[in-house]
Amino acid sequence: MPAIIGPFPDLPVMMLNRAFNNQAPSNAVFNSQLVAAGTTTQGNMAFAFQYGAGFQGLSEDALASKLLGNMGVLPNASLQTALKDYLVAVGKVNVGIVALQLGEILAGLESAAGDLAIYRAAALAWNSELRDSCHYSSNPANTFPSDVGSINMPGTTLSLTAGDDAVSSAQTTNRGDTILANTAGLLSSADVVDGGRGVDTLKATLAAAAVVSPTLTSVEKVFITAGAGAEFSAAKATGLAELWVDAAAGAATFSNVNLATTVGIQNSGASGALTVKFAGSSGTADKANVAFADTTGGDEIIVAGIETLNVWSTAGSLAATTTNQVRITAPHAEKVVLSGSQALTTTVTGAKLSVIDASTLRAALDLTLAGTSGVSISLNALAAHAVALGDGADTVSIGGLAGMAALNIDISTAATLDASAIEVVGFVSGADMVRLTSLNFHPTAKAALGSSELAGIAASSSLLAAATMAATTGGANKAIAFRYGGDTYILVNDGAATLGENDSLVKLTGVTALADASWAVA
Repeated sequence: MPAIIGPFPDLPVMMLNRAFNNQAPSNAVFNSQLVAAGTTTQGNMAFAFQYGAGFQGLSEDALASKLLGNMGVLPNASLQTALKDYLVAVGKVNVGIVALQLGEILAGLESAAGDLAIYRAAALAWNSELRDSCHYSSNPANTFPSDVGSINMPGTTLSLTAGDDAVSSAQTTNRGDTILANTAGLLSSADVVDGGRGVDTLKATLAAAAVVSPTLTSVEKVFITAGAGAEFSAAKATGLAELWVDAAAGAATFSNVNLATTVGIQNSGASGALTVKFAGSSGTADKANVAFADTTGGDEIIVAGIETLNVWSTAGSLAATTTNQVRITAPHAEKVVLSGSQALTTTVTGAKLSVIDASTLRAALDLTLAGTSGVSISLNALAAHAVALGDGADTVSIGGLAGMAALNIDISTAATLDASAIEVVGFVSGADMVRLTSLNFHPTAKAALGSSELAGIAASSSLLAAATMAATTGGANKAIAFRYGGDTYILVNDGAATLGENDSLVKLTGVTALADASWAVA
């Protein structure tokens, strides 16, 4: 089951509860904490500082053991010692801020590679724990904190019948109960299910063209296996946090969905369109959240009436899936935010779209714009992204270039170097714009190369040779735009005037001449 960790304001508060207490607070306490923390980074940090004040009576070693143990990364003696030493260095007074930083770091390691790959399983478990804990504490029925330990502890399993079922909270537990309707026809609009306390799940199969609207109370997660043309209505669902298509035989519809519910597609190997109709989306600044996990069939999600669409790409239960493939059609969206830890291949269609923010996506993005007319795109340098621009004047902003956190370019061969570049297709010099920001301690400036120097680079025997010459000619902390073959490349050099793996490379495919006014660096 995927873990959804996206742009949700409740996560920092829950990270502190899980890191220090290993449990989720009651609904009333959680709401009070959210008010105290606010929605800004500064507010979250101030709340974290205050939260950690109650634990300063513990030694640095005890604090390190508590935090790392509750995050599920122990035993790890060297890590525990390192955290203890860090707390000694920064002072126990800052333990709340340190806990929040650790929680955010661990949350981003679902797809970690190299030495950090050992934390992937812990990251998946941590993210799942956080989201389920948020679901628990957001449920008004949970007037007490959860039991200490994993909130994913299984409760009871109940199966619906072909008749009209009424499942009361007296039949469920305060843990994670599961209600099954795995045969088409078992879930109907006459069914009534009250999950009570805990984080409960309904798994149901709908027949082709079926339309169902059951009464659900305190059932936080619903997974639908949908026949072609099936529709699930959430009109009578309260407390629903996640609504997923868990494989579909064709087009399906989710209707009357609350804006606070995250809608997702998972385990889909055959293409199908999911139309999502959010309730209450008649305003001019509506926001909604969607998620993808193990979507490999080229699915499509159609979301109308939403101005800001938050999209989360995450790993699912299939280890072989490394990239989610899905089309996003959002006719009213003005902004799409792409986040997550799983690579994403997507075509985004939206006539009103003006902003795509993928600056927090921690994996490779292969993005194509369709039906757009001028979009500002924000990327990071963590992966070899590929962007195909649309009509109109687009702006591509790429941050964090030429630094230790950026993707290492592969300078083994010309082919590997080209493959590790961030590629922009459809760039029109004089109309579109690319803005590059370096992660170096020294500001990056454009290198002013003469025509003979640029001609020498263009005449190189390979891209690797061209980039090597550009690095040495341009100098340290410089961005060098040069043509090679039928393309323009921009090399962002780090603090050394040689080509190295910490440099970054941007490729403007098919651009043979780049106007100086069409690119900027900072």
